[in-house]
Amino acid sequence: MTKTTAIAFASLLLASVANAEYVADADPVTSGNQPGSIYSPLTLSGTTKSEGWTKLTAANYPGNGSYPGNSAWVGALGSQVGPNAGANGLAKVSNGTSGGPYPTSASIYHGGYGTTANTFGGTLSVPVSGSGLLSGVKTVIFQLDIGEAWTYDLFDDVAPVLTYTTSSGTYTISATYASRYVKYPNGQVYMNGTWEDLYINSRAYQFNLSGVTETILSYSVSFSGVEHSQVYGLGLQQSTATLTTNILPTNIP
Repeated sequence: MTKTTAIAFASLLLASVANAEYVADADPVTSGNQPGSIYSPLTLSGTTKSEGWTKLTAANYPGNGSYPGNSAWVGALGSQVGPNAGANGLAKVSNGTSGGPYPTSASIYHGGYGTTANTFGGTLSVPVSGSGLLSGVKTVIFQLDIGEAWTYDLFDDVAPVLTYTTSSGTYTISATYASRYVKYPNGQVYMNGTWEDLYINSRAYQFNLSGVTETILSYSVSFSGVEHSQVYGLGLQQSTATLTTNILPTNIP
């Protein structure tokens, strides 16, 4: 069965568990079909830290659950590549409506039994603290490669947010700039009487912390995927430079 067929079954026949997990097990990254930026750091001025996650699989991160993904993870999934590989990890914050995120043979799959588009599939976060935190950080770049399910990837289309802590409290900010700069075709799904294209999206977000006058003690970047979406890779960059202009790759429609 092809991935397109499996997705069609998911939409037309109320998707069995096997069909749902098969969608997550497709691996366009390692097959060389996905040109996205699983770890493609940008050139930043100032003092920097840079790390990426390229193989978010059960083989690399064993013991972190199985379908439908309700189990707790044994720990954060450490970054694998870049000059600061291993400095920080990817953590599970919450499960979704009927399952949750867990590593499969090819990606982190937001599991669940749902057959409705844009169903909450759980929240993931990259907490940054201790030696993984760049002292004097002013700019954070976060990159995400995520595959759609029923034409959605991020739940309610809400972008990742950054939450930071200082001595006076904890605060959340949105990205100053955002970009979807690659959308790689990944089959189709039958919805509302027509065939809709599916994509693996490479997304990037630029956060500006230059206005924070207190010392940042820690921060995290978190996002929520829809059920049956798949996270293939992440990138995190920190810089002491204040960037007031958009340096992200060019956004595409």
